[in-house]
Amino acid sequence: MMPRILNGLTITNCQKVPKREFFYWLTIIFNRVDYERIQSVGPDRACAEWLMKNGASVKWKGSSEHLKDYNKLQSEGNQCYIQAIDATDSGITHVGFPYLVGCRYINEIKLIRCRYLYNTALPLLSAVKDTLTILEINDCKSITDPGVHSLKNLKNLKTLKIASIPYLEDKASLRRELKEALPNCTIELE
Repeated sequence: MMPRILNGLTITNCQKVPKREFFYWLTIIFNRVDYERIQSVGPDRACAEWLMKNGASVKWKGSSEHLKDYNKLQSEGNQCYIQAIDATDSGITHVGFPYLVGCRYINEIKLIRCRYLYNTALPLLSAVKDTLTILEINDCKSITDPGVHSLKNLKNLKTLKIASIPYLEDKASLRRELKEALPNCTIELE
């Protein structure tokens, strides 16, 4: 390695710091939890606002369609409960996952091509472990074995689909461990 000269000082051992995109930092801001908002409008409404602000959609309990347009949210006085989340191509991060706390009817979550989703988000799904029955994680490039290991506590899962996760090291072992921890779950691990 060739030494570098910086302001007259010779630097021989310097690691390159990974760059964070501007949008990554902006995404972190959009994912911050507003606990006052949760108190004011309730967990489901606040969670829906967070999800939609970041490009995800929600399906309300009793509805057949997903709502993605933030401007079409019902008035704050109407009590609605989230039943399903589709976070395809959204900007959600682990920072916002505490919004799931208090949402008592979420039974399906799709995390597809979530660019800013890291292992630290998956253990936070335990906030909905009593109701979550369907989970799909697909093409989330920053998820690795430790993140998938943390799904073992989602004991009510009936369907778990994990696909196109390029940095999983030992899929056979993961599949075996998940099947042992979740015996009533159909597991697809591609």
